[in-house]
Amino acid sequence: KVVVIDDDPTGSQTVHSCPLLLRWDVDTLRRGLRHASPLLFLLADTRALTPTDAAERNRGIVAALDQALQREGLARDQLLLVSRGDSTLRGHGVLEPEALQAAFGPFDATLHVPAFLEGGRTTVNGVHLLHGEPVHTTPFAQDRLFGFSSSDLARWLEEKSDGAIAAASVQRISGRELDA
Repeated sequence: KVVVIDDDPTGSQTVHSCPLLLRWDVDTLRRGLRHASPLLFLLADTRALTPTDAAERNRGIVAALDQALQREGLARDQLLLVSRGDSTLRGHGVLEPEALQAAFGPFDATLHVPAFLEGGRTTVNGVHLLHGEPVHTTPFAQDRLFGFSSSDLARWLEEKSDGAIAAASVQRISGRELDA
């Protein structure tokens, strides 16, 4: 089962034929885990929260998920946990995966794949673009809560993690490598 924790409501507009949970109490999660769909989608709606509250909400979801898994006789390794944030530009894109890693990990990898093709957002050679322009030159970069100074994702990760993720440690994977 793939369990997706989404940071804002736009992601839920892209899924169908799977449970979309707006709450994550143990009983609701158990029903979601039992559903025939291989996907379980949870709307955490954390983008509007403070960093502290967003991290706490993610920890709370994982605690309830652990209880639901236990009661359903399932192990953590029987699911794939995804932190889906379409809010790369305005969100807790580093904080939330870190909170989930601490509560549910360790994970083999954390992938940051910023793209919103319909909105003109792409990533080319590790640089995030909006309609072909580096995003650090757009109003998104000036956001008073989620501002940033680089469109290079490795440097963006370093900036957003306050140096905990060194830009030099970020491995870039091209689309061609994924196609292989």
